[in-house]
Amino acid sequence: MILTDDFVFIHQPKTGGTFVTRVIERLYGDGRRGDVVNTHKHAGCTEIPAAWRGKPIFTTIRNPYDRYVSQYRFAWWKRYPEMYCGEAAMRDLFPHYPELSFAEFLELAHTLFVSRHHGKDTGFHNLHLTGERRPGWHTEQFLRLYAVEPRAAFAAITDDADAAERCRRALFPVRFLTAENLNAELHAYLGALGHPAEAIEFVRDAEKIYPAEGGRPADDAWQAHYTAELKHRVRTRERLLFALFPQYDG
Repeated sequence: MILTDDFVFIHQPKTGGTFVTRVIERLYGDGRRGDVVNTHKHAGCTEIPAAWRGKPIFTTIRNPYDRYVSQYRFAWWKRYPEMYCGEAAMRDLFPHYPELSFAEFLELAHTLFVSRHHGKDTGFHNLHLTGERRPGWHTEQFLRLYAVEPRAAFAAITDDADAAERCRRALFPVRFLTAENLNAELHAYLGALGHPAEAIEFVRDAEKIYPAEGGRPADDAWQAHYTAELKHRVRTRERLLFALFPQYDG
């Protein structure tokens, strides 16, 4: 989360947030546009400090299919299993952990990662949906970050036609920028906030910025990781996100 005099940026992991962070640091680095506080946390809207509540909130989103591949390749779950469900639980499900296939990683995420954050039970439970209809890991993360009452919103998910609209009404007023068109959308957003054109011109052509641990190769397309069955599984688990962001539903 980054706090400025103009806005609050919520950093959802693996959605281009490192790029946004560097842009904000460059734009506000001279101190002329007010103070900037980088909390260095992937905190949600409910954790915005009192002094910044009421300011515009923006964040970045990414195609769920692509984001799952990025999480698999980035392998934070291998390096820091205690931040998820713990190594013992992963080995119980897959004795050959950490050498998992992408399909096994998806099963791990949907079986053990939901309702876990930094190794603790988040209290996100849903009694309406079971089996393959259970809400997915990304849906839980989304509501934890952006819902006014995250646990209640997660518990209320059902399969009726109004589910997506109820979810939309449960969110803070967040502006979502897409990772796939981030340069242009971030430039437009900052311009709409009143930043001079010359101060933000660099955003248009700024190169992608990867975390210190590196990024995945450009030719590692997410489509290559999916069978029709795996794609259907993600589509089913994250159907609420695809309803909220239909540009990814294809």
